[in-house]
Amino acid sequence: MPYTQEELKNLTFYQNLLSEDEEQYLQRRVSLELQSSVSGSADNGAQVSRDKSGAMLLFENPYTDALVEDATSKIIYNTNVKLLKTTSADTIIDEVLDREFEEL
Repeated sequence: MPYTQEELKNLTFYQNLLSEDEEQYLQRRVSLELQSSVSGSADNGAQVSRDKSGAMLLFENPYTDALVEDATSKIIYNTNVKLLKTTSADTIIDEVLDREFEEL
């Protein structure tokens, strides 16, 4: 028979297991922070931890369920956009669009 949430709050084994999981979670975060600081990454968005597939690893405080906002959760990206046409002298739009229309 499964335990209810109230019974789990009073179960010492479960509370110890929960505390151990939280501690391992926090240790993993500290370990990843240490790896990025040792690698010499500057504060340029390179301190964001990623897994083997390239997905970002974001950590939250297990006690408050709030996202930790520091260098490990800060992403820096370039917001410059290459415009197709800025002046009449620019020809990049002609490279993208075929303006040689023919009759159907």
